[in-house]
Amino acid sequence: MAEDRDLAAQLKAGNTEALEQLIMRWRSGAEAYANSVLHDPQAAEDAVQEAFSRIYALRSGLDEKCSFSAYLFTIVRRICIDTLRKQRRSPDLPGELPEPPVESAEAECIRNWERLNRLHLLAALDETDRKLLLAFSLEGKPTKQIAREMNLSDGQVRVRLHRIRRKLKKGLDNDA
Repeated sequence: MAEDRDLAAQLKAGNTEALEQLIMRWRSGAEAYANSVLHDPQAAEDAVQEAFSRIYALRSGLDEKCSFSAYLFTIVRRICIDTLRKQRRSPDLPGELPEPPVESAEAECIRNWERLNRLHLLAALDETDRKLLLAFSLEGKPTKQIAREMNLSDGQVRVRLHRIRRKLKKGLDNDA
């Protein structure tokens, strides 16, 4: 049986079978953790599914030297917190949410992963802003080309990109 780090390296290289193996290995534990926070089996299942989706989306940023379970449980925890905030209810647990079962030696890797795991900030952007950011940052298109494609002026594109980056940076600073 392959180790988690080997599977993470394979996933990073684009092997979807590695993700399936990681899902089979960690889904039940992650769902149990999410259910202990959310007290809702369906919401827990949704949170874990979202966590694996985020891991797949950000697979190129995986550090196979770090514990996969650290990544997974940190993401699940963040999704659970977001879910509770959206529901505007607090958990039935006294005090703070329980920490996921992560080794303390992995704390550095977790912090690095959390910086990468900001899909929820991107999801909060409207569709036009997401398209602008993706065209500029991921596709590397110049602002003039983006302006032509989206029927905007070059100045509008530059201002919107500036505002988007400022909004994302503010969100990152609030999470830190």
